[in-house]
Amino acid sequence: MITQLRDNGDAPLSEAELRDAIQTAAVPALLMVVFQITGDEKWLGKRYRPTRGRGLNNHESGGLPDEVQAEIRDAAVDAILYLQAGNEPAVAELSPERTVELVSLFLGEKVDDRYGPLLAGELRRRSATGADLKETQPIDAPDGYKVVVIGLGVAGLVAIHYLQEMGIDFTVFERAKEAGGVWYQNTYPGAGVDTPSHLYSFSFIDRDWKKHFELRDELHSYFTDVLDQLHAADQVQFESEVLSATYSDETSLWTVEVRGPDGFVAEYIANIVISAVGSLNKPRLPDIRGMDTFTGTQFHSSNWPEGFDVRGKRVAIVGVGASSQQIAPEIAPLAEHITIFQRSPQWVAPFDLFREDIAGEERTLLQHVRLYHAWSWVRLFWQFGDKVINALRIDPGWEHPERSVNAVNDGHRKLFTRYLQEQLAGRPDLYEKALPDFPPFGKRILLDNGWYSTLKRDNVTLLTEGVTSVDASGLVDSAGEHIDVDVIIWATGFHAAYFLDSLEVRGVEGVHLREVWEGDDPKAYLGVSIPNFPNFFMLGGPHSFPGSGSFMYFMEVQMRYLRDLITGMLEQGITAIDAREDVTARYNEVVDDLHAKTVWTHPGFGTYYRNSKGRVIFVMPFLNLEYWEFTQRPDFENYTLRVNESAALLQQPA
Repeated sequence: MITQLRDNGDAPLSEAELRDAIQTAAVPALLMVVFQITGDEKWLGKRYRPTRGRGLNNHESGGLPDEVQAEIRDAAVDAILYLQAGNEPAVAELSPERTVELVSLFLGEKVDDRYGPLLAGELRRRSATGADLKETQPIDAPDGYKVVVIGLGVAGLVAIHYLQEMGIDFTVFERAKEAGGVWYQNTYPGAGVDTPSHLYSFSFIDRDWKKHFELRDELHSYFTDVLDQLHAADQVQFESEVLSATYSDETSLWTVEVRGPDGFVAEYIANIVISAVGSLNKPRLPDIRGMDTFTGTQFHSSNWPEGFDVRGKRVAIVGVGASSQQIAPEIAPLAEHITIFQRSPQWVAPFDLFREDIAGEERTLLQHVRLYHAWSWVRLFWQFGDKVINALRIDPGWEHPERSVNAVNDGHRKLFTRYLQEQLAGRPDLYEKALPDFPPFGKRILLDNGWYSTLKRDNVTLLTEGVTSVDASGLVDSAGEHIDVDVIIWATGFHAAYFLDSLEVRGVEGVHLREVWEGDDPKAYLGVSIPNFPNFFMLGGPHSFPGSGSFMYFMEVQMRYLRDLITGMLEQGITAIDAREDVTARYNEVVDDLHAKTVWTHPGFGTYYRNSKGRVIFVMPFLNLEYWEFTQRPDFENYTLRVNESAALLQQPA
């Protein structure tokens, strides 16, 4: 059933409020709302069909004439008032086939039939309210059955939500003082998300976002609020670092060692361990001679000192990745001078919505009309997801493999190059330094939040030489020049390839995970399960981050898959499961083969997506749709099923 309000206590909109909100709404989404509420097929006719949108804007007009837009807006007011009066929509549920038809019309481009089940499910999930929000039935777990969750960032909050719906007892250990993961840890100036706010949201608890792309403080607030709304604080232990997790072959249970805020180490027993620790949480500092001799202030970008002020200081920023490009524009107006050390330039895309507020009327509609919210989400999901990934796959017949991987990718290169030329007009010196020589999307595409205008400032210098040494007063570059600075900011990224490196994990017969993975060469099935580590599951494991799309969405997809696995285990009397070795090996062969056909393996650059062996281990090579299809059923045939008849007698609550 589709209703117009979440259970947020808000009264229905008056006709005047609704008419105001409608004026700034996106016409294609309104058109879908009108059709589903009225069921009138005329709204699917040629007169009302939106054109295909360009770029990343919301395509508010749908490319339709003003009089047609006005007709749709008027019809939307009547339809929503009808729904608010307690009436049911004429088309409350969409079949996969009907969904593809409507989404293709909505987007102005043909969408493959395979997307029908995925998009139909998300439209249903994201327009639901009240009792319809609950999609998981409680399961009958034995007394004392326990799950330990490690980490309380995005993945940890997703785990809490679904474990609550399943009715399984759990405890979450988080080493920080608050929820939020990277959004708690990273407090540097300018920190923000490069995924649209409404795409960077949980399906089960959304937000009245103020900006199209939110900044760190609002994001962190959202995650702490989600924990409050889940009413799970009593099941979370903060400032508690998991040191190890060890599996017992005899009991089929995990012993988890945790160092609490008092410094003491305690043991907890669990049937299942879910790692939600992520991988962008271990700062990577370079090994440069003399770093320990610097007498000024130095720190990694993720460890920005509380209250630190760069006003009037000479600052060096080492690196030009996402954190550097967010920090520099924020501090440049304050610092005396900034010297930026660039090892390799980055592709930077236009960012028209940078710090742009979402119109108040649009926010009202998104919050009150769930069906409008759901269709708006579909547009974002398509724009930032598989529509992009197809541009990342290598065309073996492409004539210019040195600069791009296919014709669409080359089009992106021309667009980004033209934008760079426009932004750095009159500064040929900067143009030469800032223009990448590798294909777009090979490294994470960055959105221009004032980066190019910052490079042109009189008090900013961009150097393409590396840092060879540090001394008491500054840095020496590879050209032998000494740069005096007061502050060094190491914007040098994270050890992204070292999944689960922060704890000791031992599985069957004491096998050590770090040895199995040889440090930075992790392999898992679906990024979720590892052979010989029964009932140890991962959210955000290797190869499970989207190449383009919403990380939030994929954590929900993975946790729903784990939900179905755990439910099936308990129903069938299976004590423990872990991915089969042969299945995991074949899966990783497929992953590697597909990655070899993507831009991420292009030889012209380095990226944190790859490990020391050159394997792409961070992002998945699949379309969002393909990974979703892999996870739609509990595929026990791909797992080793372990039954321990005495395990039930040994289960004890932690």
